[in-house]
Amino acid sequence: MHMNLRRHPTIGVGRSTIEKAVEGELLPVLRSEPGFEAYFAFWDEAGAGVSVSSFADAETAHRSTDAARRWLASHLDFFPSPGEEFSGECFVQEGALRRASGGDDPLPYLLVRILAGVPATQDTRAFVEQRTLPVIARAPGFRAVWMARSDRDADGAAVATFFDGRGEATACHEAAVGLLREGLPTVSVIRVLQGRAVIACVGAS
Repeated sequence: MHMNLRRHPTIGVGRSTIEKAVEGELLPVLRSEPGFEAYFAFWDEAGAGVSVSSFADAETAHRSTDAARRWLASHLDFFPSPGEEFSGECFVQEGALRRASGGDDPLPYLLVRILAGVPATQDTRAFVEQRTLPVIARAPGFRAVWMARSDRDADGAAVATFFDGRGEATACHEAAVGLLREGLPTVSVIRVLQGRAVIACVGAS
């Protein structure tokens, strides 16, 4: 599985206008790719627009990036300043997300950690799988977690967590960061993005 993450720090039109355009224009294009798996969008605490998406492989993920850039080029007024991008192969994928965005359950609350200084070693992977992952997966309100290493930065990574609510997500984040300080002291959390999903689309896979 390949994960894409985008963040646009400033917006030039109303949020509802952007959300409607994403759902009506961008999502149909992304969903048409055979390797599409999921797409989530939220507004973070600084008011930035954030999207987190997953695809079966790097090729499909990169095609989706091209599609998103073309969509952005057709709506230059949406995001006046340059956006930030992350893409990487997931080495951990745990949990399940509902296919439908409706129903009785609210859309998930996302908390994403952007990391630097992550050693590319078997010891790192073993620590994550044996120590960090159980803490996240057993946390109250847990729905899913995706962990990916950056395609661009050798020591970069991102962890996207999905929870029922903010309180559960924050408590789990604090516990996970505490473990990192203990077992992987070279790792630093360079940014935390969080917010309730306003758009959620999960494919059939």
